[in-house]
Amino acid sequence: MLQKEEFILTGLKAVLALKEERKKEVKNKVAQLKAQMVKSISKVMTRAMEEFKASSKMRNLNVEFGQQAFIKNFELYEGRVTRRFFELDLNFLKEEEDTEAEPSDAAVDPSSIELASGPSEPIAEAPEPV
Repeated sequence: MLQKEEFILTGLKAVLALKEERKKEVKNKVAQLKAQMVKSISKVMTRAMEEFKASSKMRNLNVEFGQQAFIKNFELYEGRVTRRFFELDLNFLKEEEDTEAEPSDAAVDPSSIELASGPSEPIAEAPEPV
Protein backbone atom coordinates (compact mmCIF):
# COMPACT_ATOMS: atom_id res chain seq x y z
CA MET A 1 0.00 0.00 0.00
CA LEU A 2 2.88 2.35 0.74
CA GLN A 3 4.26 1.85 -2.75
CA LYS A 4 0.88 2.64 -4.25
CA GLU A 5 0.64 5.89 -2.24
CA GLU A 6 4.19 6.81 -3.24
CA PHE A 7 3.30 6.10 -6.86
CA ILE A 8 0.18 8.26 -6.61
CA LEU A 9 2.16 10.98 -4.80
CA THR A 10 4.82 10.91 -7.51
CA GLY A 11 2.12 11.12 -10.17
CA LEU A 12 0.44 14.05 -8.40
CA LYS A 13 3.79 15.83 -8.09
CA ALA A 14 4.38 15.34 -11.80
CA VAL A 15 0.91 16.67 -12.64
CA LEU A 16 1.45 19.64 -10.30
CA ALA A 17 4.85 20.36 -11.89
CA LEU A 18 3.24 20.22 -15.36
CA LYS A 19 0.50 22.61 -14.23
CA GLU A 20 3.08 24.99 -12.76
CA GLU A 21 5.09 24.82 -16.00
CA ARG A 22 1.94 25.47 -18.02
CA LYS A 23 1.06 28.38 -15.71
CA LYS A 24 4.51 29.95 -16.31
CA GLU A 25 4.11 29.49 -20.07
CA VAL A 26 0.72 31.19 -19.98
CA LYS A 27 2.09 34.07 -17.88
CA ASN A 28 4.95 34.53 -20.35
CA LYS A 29 2.54 34.43 -23.30
CA VAL A 30 0.27 37.01 -21.60
CA ALA A 31 3.29 39.28 -20.97
CA GLN A 32 4.33 38.96 -24.63
CA LEU A 33 0.81 39.74 -25.83
CA LYS A 34 0.59 42.76 -23.52
CA ALA A 35 3.91 44.09 -24.84
CA GLN A 36 2.78 43.48 -28.42
CA MET A 37 -0.55 45.20 -27.73
CA VAL A 38 1.17 48.26 -26.19
CA LYS A 39 3.48 48.48 -29.20
CA SER A 40 0.56 48.19 -31.64
CA ILE A 41 -1.46 50.82 -29.79
CA SER A 42 1.54 53.15 -29.78
CA LYS A 43 1.99 52.73 -33.54
CA VAL A 44 -1.69 53.37 -34.22
CA MET A 45 -1.71 56.44 -31.97
CA THR A 46 1.40 57.81 -33.69
CA ARG A 47 -0.10 57.26 -37.13
CA ALA A 48 -3.40 58.86 -36.09
CA MET A 49 -1.56 61.86 -34.62
CA GLU A 50 0.49 62.33 -37.80
CA GLU A 51 -2.67 62.15 -39.93
CA PHE A 52 -4.39 64.69 -37.66
CA LYS A 53 -1.40 67.05 -37.78
CA ALA A 54 -1.53 66.97 -41.58
CA SER A 55 -5.30 67.52 -41.69
CA SER A 56 -7.08 70.76 -42.51
CA LYS A 57 -8.79 70.57 -39.11
CA MET A 58 -5.39 70.89 -37.39
CA ARG A 59 -4.41 73.77 -39.65
CA ASN A 60 -7.71 75.49 -38.82
CA LEU A 61 -7.09 74.95 -35.09
CA ASN A 62 -3.59 76.44 -35.43
CA VAL A 63 -4.92 79.48 -37.28
CA GLU A 64 -7.71 79.96 -34.74
CA PHE A 65 -5.27 79.66 -31.84
CA GLY A 66 -2.90 82.13 -33.49
CA GLN A 67 -5.72 84.61 -34.02
CA GLN A 68 -6.90 84.30 -30.43
CA ALA A 69 -3.36 84.68 -29.10
CA PHE A 70 -2.80 87.76 -31.28
CA ILE A 71 -6.05 89.37 -30.15
CA LYS A 72 -5.33 88.62 -26.49
CA ASN A 73 -1.80 90.05 -26.72
CA PHE A 74 -3.09 93.08 -28.62
CA GLU A 75 -5.63 93.73 -25.87
CA LEU A 76 -2.95 93.34 -23.18
CA TYR A 77 -0.61 95.79 -24.89
CA GLU A 78 -3.44 98.17 -25.66
CA GLY A 79 -4.24 98.23 -21.94
CA ARG A 80 -0.59 98.85 -21.07
CA VAL A 81 -0.35 101.72 -23.59
CA THR A 82 -3.61 103.19 -22.28
CA ARG A 83 -2.34 103.09 -18.69
CA ARG A 84 1.08 104.49 -19.59
CA PHE A 85 -0.11 107.15 -22.05
CA PHE A 86 -3.52 107.94 -20.59
CA GLU A 87 -3.65 111.32 -22.38
CA LEU A 88 -3.76 109.61 -25.80
CA ASP A 89 -7.09 109.00 -27.50
CA LEU A 90 -6.92 105.37 -28.65
CA ASN A 91 -10.54 105.13 -29.78
CA PHE A 92 -9.40 104.79 -33.36
CA LEU A 93 -8.25 101.28 -32.44
CA LYS A 94 -11.80 100.20 -31.67
CA GLU A 95 -13.53 98.60 -34.63
CA GLU A 96 -16.97 99.92 -35.46
CA GLU A 97 -19.60 97.21 -35.51
CA ASP A 98 -21.50 98.39 -38.64
CA THR A 99 -18.57 98.98 -40.94
CA GLU A 100 -15.82 96.59 -41.83
CA ALA A 101 -12.65 97.58 -43.57
CA GLU A 102 -13.03 96.83 -47.26
CA PRO A 103 -10.61 97.39 -50.11
CA SER A 104 -11.07 100.71 -51.85
CA ASP A 105 -12.34 100.74 -55.43
CA ALA A 106 -10.58 104.02 -56.20
CA ALA A 107 -7.49 103.65 -58.34
CA VAL A 108 -4.62 106.06 -57.81
CA ASP A 109 -2.31 107.05 -60.64
CA PRO A 110 1.11 107.48 -59.01
CA SER A 111 2.38 109.64 -61.90
CA SER A 112 -0.11 112.40 -61.02
CA ILE A 113 1.21 112.77 -57.48
CA GLU A 114 3.76 115.55 -57.07
CA LEU A 115 6.36 115.32 -54.39
CA ALA A 116 6.25 118.17 -51.89
CA SER A 117 10.01 118.23 -51.64
CA GLY A 118 12.64 117.65 -54.27
CA PRO A 119 14.36 114.38 -54.91
CA SER A 120 14.97 112.47 -51.75
CA GLU A 121 18.39 112.69 -50.24
CA PRO A 122 19.73 110.53 -47.47
CA ILE A 123 19.08 112.03 -44.06
CA ALA A 124 22.06 110.38 -42.37
CA GLU A 125 25.35 109.18 -43.74
CA ALA A 126 26.03 105.48 -43.72
CA PRO A 127 29.16 104.53 -41.75
CA GLU A 128 32.14 103.35 -43.78
CA PRO A 129 32.91 99.64 -43.39
CA VAL A 130 36.04 99.04 -41.32
